[in-house]
Amino acid sequence: MLSINIRDVTSLAKKILVPISVLIEVCYTCNEKCIHCCVDEHKNTGLTLKQYEKLFDQMVSAGTFFVILTGGDPFTRKDFMDIVHAARQRRISVTIFTNGTLVMQKDILEIAALYVQDVHVSIYSTNEKTHDSITRVPGSFRKSIATIRSMRAAGIKVRIKCPLMSLNADEVDELKKLATSLEAKIQFTTIITAKNNGDVSTHALQMSERQLLAAVNDSMIIGSADPSVHSRDELECIPCDAILNGGAIDPSGNVYPCNQWRVSGGNVLKEDFGKIWKESEVLNALRGIRLKDMKECRVCDLFDYCTRCPGLALLEDGDLYDCSLAAKKVAEARKINGVLPTQRHIFSKI
Repeated sequence: MLSINIRDVTSLAKKILVPISVLIEVCYTCNEKCIHCCVDEHKNTGLTLKQYEKLFDQMVSAGTFFVILTGGDPFTRKDFMDIVHAARQRRISVTIFTNGTLVMQKDILEIAALYVQDVHVSIYSTNEKTHDSITRVPGSFRKSIATIRSMRAAGIKVRIKCPLMSLNADEVDELKKLATSLEAKIQFTTIITAKNNGDVSTHALQMSERQLLAAVNDSMIIGSADPSVHSRDELECIPCDAILNGGAIDPSGNVYPCNQWRVSGGNVLKEDFGKIWKESEVLNALRGIRLKDMKECRVCDLFDYCTRCPGLALLEDGDLYDCSLAAKKVAEARKINGVLPTQRHIFSKI
């Protein structure tokens, strides 16, 4: 019997330029005011429902299997569940990113009935005051937790998303226990990024060196490979395979390799999504970048430990081909702890 897993599918998608998984920012509006948020302005309300229906049709034709619907917070849109319906009617697997505070019981019942893949809810602390100080919305912790409980009761898979920063990095064990008590998975991230406009003031929130070293040494936060999944001898590998089988679309319809690699290849209000993905001169130029073009990465003694994001290198350090200081900081901590990356999409073979 032929056995095919998701890695086989994504590998094939890389070879034939299928945008198998696409993140869609359906709005930038949000009811929270998180101190670390990468969105610089929360004004864009996104495309219309009909425009998303047309986009989903184009995605199906392009071979898209999965979409992540996010914001801002997508539930600030009164028609958000209609957007979810439109995707599911076309048999596209849907994941939702939300803070959970605006989700009503009727929404939860619809999400369950539509067999949404999972819902990711942002939780920043086990301490109500700390969480609410990060969202800058009193009562947000209680609402988010209540939503997670209601979703789990309805049989919906929930993943808690928690970016680690100086304010909450010492709560990792408590956050794990909270996730267990809620019967939810939990996912931590170790980098607080700049805002989409390049404003790096958010970097002041990043973990201390002590906190980062502890985080890197925790296998639930950062997995470890053995041996390394990267090789500096593979000079023809690409910086990140999102440019081959990923994709992101902002609330204005601009198409990017991913939501952090903010180089637009076109706009879905002007051209077919599949055509943009395969034929855009901008995106195809990005696909031409190889490890051999990245002089510093090739000789860096941190290479085996690095998960450099080309988008962040461009956004935060101003050079698509040069070092990402954020990645370097994490790589240094990885090297100290002997923790090799598991992220095969970085420095990826075609």
